[in-house]
Amino acid sequence: MCGTDLRRLGDRRGDSMVHLVRYNRDCAWRVLASFLHTLQRCSALPFAARRATMPSTRWLARLLLATVAFRAVACYGASTGGDDVPRSEDQPSLHYELSNGVPIPLLGMGIGNLAHEQIPNVVTTQLGAGVLLVDTARASNNERILATAVARFDGSRRAGVEDEGEGRGNTRGGGGDATSNEHTFPPLQVVTKVWYTMLGYERTKLSIQEALEALAPAASLRHVHLHLLIHWPYCRDDIEWMHCEEEENNLPQHVKDAGPPPHLDKENAYKGSWKAFEEAYIEHQQMLKQSKGAEGTRQPTIASIGLSNFHVDEVRALMSTRPRIPPHVFQGNAWAVFHDPFLMDYLEENGIFFQAYGVMNGILQRRNDAPGAYSVLTGLAHELTAAAFSEDKKVKASEATVLLAYFLKKRIGVIPRAASSTHQKENSPQSISAILPYLTESHMAKLAPAIPALMKGEDLHASISFMNALKSPIQIHWLNPETKEEVLVSEIIHPGSVEVQRSHPGHRFVAYDPDRSIRREFEVKAEYGERQDFMVEL
Repeated sequence: MCGTDLRRLGDRRGDSMVHLVRYNRDCAWRVLASFLHTLQRCSALPFAARRATMPSTRWLARLLLATVAFRAVACYGASTGGDDVPRSEDQPSLHYELSNGVPIPLLGMGIGNLAHEQIPNVVTTQLGAGVLLVDTARASNNERILATAVARFDGSRRAGVEDEGEGRGNTRGGGGDATSNEHTFPPLQVVTKVWYTMLGYERTKLSIQEALEALAPAASLRHVHLHLLIHWPYCRDDIEWMHCEEEENNLPQHVKDAGPPPHLDKENAYKGSWKAFEEAYIEHQQMLKQSKGAEGTRQPTIASIGLSNFHVDEVRALMSTRPRIPPHVFQGNAWAVFHDPFLMDYLEENGIFFQAYGVMNGILQRRNDAPGAYSVLTGLAHELTAAAFSEDKKVKASEATVLLAYFLKKRIGVIPRAASSTHQKENSPQSISAILPYLTESHMAKLAPAIPALMKGEDLHASISFMNALKSPIQIHWLNPETKEEVLVSEIIHPGSVEVQRSHPGHRFVAYDPDRSIRREFEVKAEYGERQDFMVEL
């Protein structure tokens, strides 16, 4: 079995050195970690079994040679690559393949509501950490700021590599700039959304063109793949911050001239927008086919189209028109993952990828309302940090890291917004990749009730019952773990009666008879959502 494991590693990695060196050194260490893990398991066998199952030195040499090759690769930041990125057998992919075959990162960064002056620094830090998906919106008016920040980051990185190359001397021959006519950085994927004032066929065409122009600077040194979504199906009168008439009146004249006001035709405007989406998507796919093998395009290309904030009935209404291109992506509030099964089931049935927003604000900020639920995340953060620490001494999982890992394990995209460097590190691909292999089904089962409890601000509880099997009444006291004080929680339970209470794992209780001649102590070992029964008897 051990020999089979090592040969599989050799087949996947030792024979593919040319392919492997496209990726950075972090990937190499993951390969080596997998190799060493398998070796360790083999070494635990008795000598005879080890000799029979271990592969030849040729296999080991091939694998180690591939690892050494990685160490010579220049590092442009941690690449998260496509599905062909080498990784250990137990390392889940951080990409999801859309229904059109396009891989999209499961983890990105949201900049939609960030202050404009913060965006350049956040983008620079996140790109350096290997984040290759950015979420924004046309209404945020920051696409050009994003594109400029990406172009500056890439220009700075390329200049650094060229300076380093000059210091070593040009060994490639030919004397010119080897990177001047090719994209040298991993593709950046950008999600942007057309606002509800721009719905309708003509207005949406205009909005798409404006988005492509605003993002164009980002495509100077890398490909930019655009995921275009309809932000809302229409302007809703029941949402306080939406001002349909006022926003329409404040639009530039050229937008008003492009098409009729969408809020006057709510049932059809977004369907017209979808036709514009389809045409733009098909045009860009044809353009990509024609440019294959030639010098790469210098403008963003539309990789997928989708929806955001639609009710399941509105998605069905669009699908009932039999669109030429069905939605590839749906972006919605994380709340839907737990509380809108009709939407989630429909998306899954139709192969539509779900990307969640509101993960941090909607969940972690409710910690004071649901401390028991939050403690589940805290406990798992400590446990997963300890599990991953043996391979990476820098690993320190937080509650945020555990939360994001939960969604990624379920193959749900997340786009957390973070301005602080601490939060950016917690949200990074490296932090989540470090703990994902150790996130078990048992951990997922604990998180499944804890996360929606935090969303609702309703704490988790373990259910406990006390059955009085004595011939006299009893009282129940809770033992405060900090002060050791006994706090009365049940004044009287008559003989033969049962009382049910809510509690938490690890809590301790004491039962007394009236004379306090009988004392029984109990510890809650039930997990959240479980029940434990206690019998008070002689």
